[in-house]
Amino acid sequence: MWSFTKLNIFFTLLAVAITCSCALRMHGEPYEGLRYRNTRPTEASSAAGATGRIVGGQEAIAASAPWQVSLQNIYGNHFCGGAIIHDRFVVTAASCVSGLQKSWIMVVTSTNDWMGEAWWYAVSAIHVHCNFDKPLYHNDIALLELATLIAYDDKTQNITIADEDELVEGETLTMTGWGSSVEGGAYPNALQQLSVNYLPYEKCRSAYGGSEDVDMGHLCTTSPVGQGACHGDTGGPLVNAEGKLVGVGNWGIPCGRGFPDVFAKMSYHADWIRSTINGCQQT
Repeated sequence: MWSFTKLNIFFTLLAVAITCSCALRMHGEPYEGLRYRNTRPTEASSAAGATGRIVGGQEAIAASAPWQVSLQNIYGNHFCGGAIIHDRFVVTAASCVSGLQKSWIMVVTSTNDWMGEAWWYAVSAIHVHCNFDKPLYHNDIALLELATLIAYDDKTQNITIADEDELVEGETLTMTGWGSSVEGGAYPNALQQLSVNYLPYEKCRSAYGGSEDVDMGHLCTTSPVGQGACHGDTGGPLVNAEGKLVGVGNWGIPCGRGFPDVFAKMSYHADWIRSTINGCQQT
């Protein structure tokens, strides 16, 4: 029997799914990359249901997140975020790239303007976690192996992954991504950032009515109503005060409705990331 809290959350999810095409990825819905595989920038930036935004954020200072990348389709349309963690590897969410061919993805670096001048890289291999979505929303992490080495400069740097889970409840973290500052609005060109607070997964699960969609492989954040992530921020980086990558965007109830945003926890997946980069993981 469901509790009153669980029923409230269920009907919230249902209402979001009915009224907003940018809702939480529901059972049977296409992954982010597949959904926006054939969209063009003019279509995405004007669509009422466009995803990919941080609500209530502010414009990021140029080069303040040099590890940030934009994942774009062959038409140059941004559909997900990612972070540079190695000379030839970018980490993102599996839901951003699962089902895509490598030739359909461009990795764009060196810019705060996803439609501006930038460097782009071809993808030579897509490494999706073997247990992605088993069950749904779990192990939502992937690595993109690039065809060439990334050229580093003051606007392009890699970021160190947090190996240990040393976060304290309420600790301030920073998420970055592109998109509209209001639900259903157009994409801004400029990268947005938002300060959020760490929430342990047990309390995050409780906020979602005890749902098993949240487990120890996830990291959650809270922010005031009117601030938060939407699905196009999927794959984007979450960084701690020491400048280490602690998470990549996975899911949540958009956009800034007061529910926690959920990320893949980097410390939980650090061994998988290392073994995949070192060539010890079959994909």
